[in-house]
Parts: sequence; structure tokens; C-alpha cells
Amino acid sequence: MVLKMADDTDAEFEFIDNSKGKSVVWPYFRLKRKRGTNEIEEGIGYCNRCKDGVKYSGGTSNLFSHLERHHRIFLKSDGKGKQSDEAPRRMLGQPTLVEVCHKLDQYRPSSERSKDISDKIAMFIVKDLRPFSVVSNEGFRALVQTLDPRYTMPSRTYFSETAIPDMYDQVKADVKLQLSKASSVALTTDGWTSRATESYVTITSTHISADWQIHNYVLQTRELPLSYTGENIANVLKDAINEWGLPECSALVTDNAANMSVAAKLVGFQHHLGCYAHTLNLAAQKGLKINSVSRLLGQIRRIVSFFHRSTTAAAALKECSKVVGVRSVKLIQDVSTRWNSAVDMLERFLELQPAVYAALMSKEIRSKEKDVATLTDADVTLAENVMSVLIPLRTVSTGLCKESCPTASLILPLQKKLLEQALTFNDTDTPAIRQLKQTIADDLKPRYSSASVKMFLEEVALLDPRCKTSYLSDAHGLLVSNRVISSAASLVPSVVDDPSPDSSQQKVTVLADPSEGKQISSRAGGLASFLSDVMAVQPSKPTNAVPSGLQRATEEMFQYLKCDLLGLELDPLIWWREHEGSLPLLAMLARKYLCVPATSVPSERVFSTAGDILSAQRASMDSDKVDMLIFLKKNMK
Repeated sequence: MVLKMADDTDAEFEFIDNSKGKSVVWPYFRLKRKRGTNEIEEGIGYCNRCKDGVKYSGGTSNLFSHLERHHRIFLKSDGKGKQSDEAPRRMLGQPTLVEVCHKLDQYRPSSERSKDISDKIAMFIVKDLRPFSVVSNEGFRALVQTLDPRYTMPSRTYFSETAIPDMYDQVKADVKLQLSKASSVALTTDGWTSRATESYVTITSTHISADWQIHNYVLQTRELPLSYTGENIANVLKDAINEWGLPECSALVTDNAANMSVAAKLVGFQHHLGCYAHTLNLAAQKGLKINSVSRLLGQIRRIVSFFHRSTTAAAALKECSKVVGVRSVKLIQDVSTRWNSAVDMLERFLELQPAVYAALMSKEIRSKEKDVATLTDADVTLAENVMSVLIPLRTVSTGLCKESCPTASLILPLQKKLLEQALTFNDTDTPAIRQLKQTIADDLKPRYSSASVKMFLEEVALLDPRCKTSYLSDAHGLLVSNRVISSAASLVPSVVDDPSPDSSQQKVTVLADPSEGKQISSRAGGLASFLSDVMAVQPSKPTNAVPSGLQRATEEMFQYLKCDLLGLELDPLIWWREHEGSLPLLAMLARKYLCVPATSVPSERVFSTAGDILSAQRASMDSDKVDMLIFLKKNMK
């Protein structure tokens, strides 16, 4: 019989342990005693768990039964009447009813819930760049078991051989579908070497969708066991074009290596552009190697290295930073392969220079490091002047690495800005700074000077409402406008079918009216402020009658050039989405040309991802798994 237990806070009664009870059951029950007396209620034990009162008379069978029936606690005696450990009462290892029900309640591997959890674990492996072995780790398995005990974790082989490949096939099909809808695709490619000294070639694509959104995909990262010759790279590109069923490829963007030029010609790309970030890197690296600048960087590099390796110096710098009132941050060490890291090093050093000087002059550091000396006033001035030359190059390089906005259209305006303004001599320039500017300018001038590349970039810039022909002379702007009009006219079927053999080649005169030009705002930072003083729109108008296709293209060009120049801080694709209805021919060309990136950074960014995947613990991963993981990491939404 079970009785309800009175509340522990009852003023008349209190509950005490049965100190005389020898049975193993008594630690689970208490007795009730009247407060202030020794009167104990006989024959009733009160359960510590549910607080129910259970009758017992001369024996404790009811108490044992209560624990087994209501709390699934099975007790046994050691034969001496003393308490022993709790233990399940089983016969010949027979499972309990709870264990049987739990086993029957496990998800089937084919169930939707089980599949969904497995898919999310596969996504976790891909997105967080975790090794396949994570599913075998004790902690991870315990976490998943806690979140859902009914789920049975598949083996590591399941994820590496089934889940990830299935996910790859699905995402690949989606990417191929999107590429099939593109009117034109631009490709970038670059090569890299893994920790296991295996060579890979990565290919990425860029296109503009029907709703004027830029889409960037990493198509593949394939092992190239052969050398990086132009012919071998060309074969990889051809295989990729066939495998992905790519439509017209408007351009290939690579670094400036000779093998890439050979590969572009062998594949038959109409346009091959050198990465502008790589172009700036080559020019800046040459500038940094001139004697005066190299000596300066060497001095600063020694100081930075000293503060990085000495804990005493680092602590002194931190303390001195507080005293002189500058930010308490660390000095930056440059990397030989990244020229802009030298700019970062100079910038941080000049910011912390008062604290660095104070730290180096402290007694405890001067006594230990006599070879590390502070810079002279002339050295500091040279560092500041070098910074003023290199910062515009860093601004350009950083601004062109965006993947969400057209960038190739800015190459020629940026070249003009750098060569005609940023790198020209000033009266205050020292011989060292003049040599630095001249070295960089001499390396930049021949870039993009070939007729085909320059013409293509001029047309790309014209179709960007931020640029048009504003950076060109009036006469040159007319020539570019005529070429684009001719290309736009060829998109009209009536022009293609025109019986006149020379109708598609007929020249159209477009007159510029500089008096109607508009100067753009220079309030935006970055590239916007950098280019603002060389961009002014030049509206034009047609003057003579031409065939229907050329007439339509000419009218669109006149209407387009008459529009105000778009601010450099704005998105030209949004502008084209709003004007596609009124400028259909030019919009078709803009979608084709503006998808071309200015840099091969999309391919180069894969290297850092690959470095995380091919870590030291799994440097020998199969190349097909590397391809799948990089592809999914970059393309899976």
C-alpha cells in the first residue's frame, strides 16, 4: 500500500533516516517523527525519490517492490544484511525491457531522419574542413549520441566513399545547369603544389546571370603529374571545357607566365588577360629591390624580427606603447612573396615608431642587443616617402580582388592613373623615390599594350557605366564606340541577313560633345576616390543614317553615353538591370564582357583552402577527394 508523504516543511513532523535499519533498501527511505519528541510513526517508510509512504510490517519486501516497480532500481544483498551496490536483476544476461525498446527504436539507415543527420555531418566535414576521421572521434560521437540517441553513426568509409561523392554529384549538376544558362563564361586558372609536393591546377569560372548577378564557381582542382608546360595546361583547360559543357568563353585570366600565354593560344581563347594583381606585384617587387629601398627594408626587418623573437622586447614595446599613447599592437613581419606585406610592415612600423624607439633605448634591451639600432631621421623620411608611393598600388590591388563586382573594366583607367599621376615625379622627390617610381612605371608601361588586349579592355570599360570612354581622348573614344556599335549590330538577325556584303562592317560616326560631360562624385573611398579625378562622361550622338541593325545599335550607344557616369562606389550590374529594357543590344554585350575579372585571385584563393584540407595529418589524401572537398567548400550554399 502506498501513502502520500507529508511535505518536508510540515511544522508538526520531520523526517529522519532509519539508523537501525540494516537492509540495503533503507538508504532509499526515511521515517517520520513528531517534532520535539521521539515518537516515530511505525510501519511506514517514505521514499526519498517520490516522497510516497510505503507500508512495511516485519519485512522490507514492499519497499523493494516499490523501488523496482516505480523507479526501476534493483537491489541485492551481500548476505550480511549490509548495503551493496545497485545492480540490475537479470537472468543469464537477458536484456531489460528498456534496452529492448531502445534497440527497436533506433532509426533505420534508410529513414529520412537518419539520412538528414548524415547529410548534415557531411556538410560539417566540408564547410569546416574537418577530416573524415572526425566521425570516429570519441568526443564527436558522444556529442551526436547526446543530441539524438536514436541515430547510429555511419563509418568513416561511408562519408568518404558515399556521402561526400553523392553531395559532389548533386552540387556539380546544379553548377552545370547554371553554366548552361550563361551566355558567356570567363575562366581563371593557376597552379600550386601541395605539402606532399603534388602539383595541381585549379580552374574557376565567372558569369553574369539573367538577373545580373555575378556567379563565381571553382570548377575543378586536378592533379597535374606532368610539368607546368603550356601544352599540359592547355590539355587541362580543354578537358574542363568539355567536361563542364561551357558555352562561349569570353576570356582567360592567368598570371603573366609564358606557359599560360602558350596554353591560351593552344586552347583558342579569343582574349587572354594577365592578372592585374600579379602585374602590380611584379612591378612593386622590382621597385623594392633598388638599393636604397632594399637597405631600408632590411633595417626594419631586423628590428621587427628582434621584437618577434624576444619576449622581453615584446613586453617592453607593449609598455612603451601605453606610455607614448599609441596602439598596443604587434609589429608586422613581411613575407618575401607578397609585396604588399612590405607595405603593411612599413605602415605598422611607422605607426609604432615612437614606442619602438623608446623600447630599444631602454637599459635592459640596449645591454642585450647592441646590433639592433633605431632608424635615423633620414631613414624615417625615406620610409614615409616609400609608403606614399606604394599605398596607391595596394589600394588598386585590394580593390580589384572583389568577386562580386566587375573589375576588368577598371584596368585601363587604373593604368592611366598610375602612370600619369601616381608614379610621376614631384619637385620634392628624392633621387631614391624617383628611382622607385621610375622602376615601377617602366615595368607597368608595356603591360596590356598589345593591340588585341588593349582593344578588348577598352570595349569592356566602355560597357561599364562607371567608366565608358571618360579616361580616353575624344577621338579615341569615338573609335571604341564605333567598335562596340558594330559588335552590337551583329547581334540583330536582320543585320546578319542583310544582302549588302559590307553592311555589318559599315562605319558609324559618333560625335562626342565634351560640353555635356558630367564629373562623378569623389566622396567614396578606395578605387572610387583614386580614380575620381580622371573620369568624366562624354555623351555622343549619331550623325548619319545607317542600316537598321547599325541604326539600332547607334541609337542605343547615343542614349547610353548621354546617361550620367555612374559613381565608382556603385554596382554597374544594378544599373544594367534597370536599363536592360531600353538598351537590349548593349546589355547583351555588357553581360558578356563585364563577367571578365581583372585578376586570377579566385584561383589563387583556392590555395589557402587546399592548405587547410591537405594539412600535415592528411597530406597524402587522394587527388579526387581533394577535388571534391575544394569544389564543395567553394560552391555549396
